[in-house]
Amino acid sequence: MELSAIQAAEMELLSSACRRDSMRMRELLHPDFVEIGRSGRRWTRDEIIATLAAEGDRDAPATDEWRFIELAPGLGLVTYVIHGASGDSRHSSIWRVDEGRLQMRFHQGTFVSERAQ
Repeated sequence: MELSAIQAAEMELLSSACRRDSMRMRELLHPDFVEIGRSGRRWTRDEIIATLAAEGDRDAPATDEWRFIELAPGLGLVTYVIHGASGDSRHSSIWRVDEGRLQMRFHQGTFVSERAQ
C-alpha cells in the first residue's frame, strides 16, 4: 500500500477545490463511507458530499503528526493532527485499495482539549 498516496489523498480532501467537486469526492470516498465528525455527528457519503459542495473557500489547514499503519493487504489506517482556527483536532481514516483505486472507507475527527495536548 502506497502510504504517501494516502497522505496526498487526505490533503486533497482538505482542499476547497476537492470538497466542492462532487465527482472527485465520489471517486475518493467509498460508496459505504461513514464519517464521525468532530461534533459527534455521523455522516454518510451522500450527506458529506452535499454539505461540502456548498462550503465556501477556506485555506488548507496545517497538519502534522502523520502516522500510517497497514492493517491488512490493501487496507490502511492514517492518523494526523489538524491545527485550525477553532483549535486542534486529531483525525483518523481507513483507506482501501481495490483494483488500483484508493478510497476512504471511514473517517473520524476529534477536538483536542488544551489539557490533552
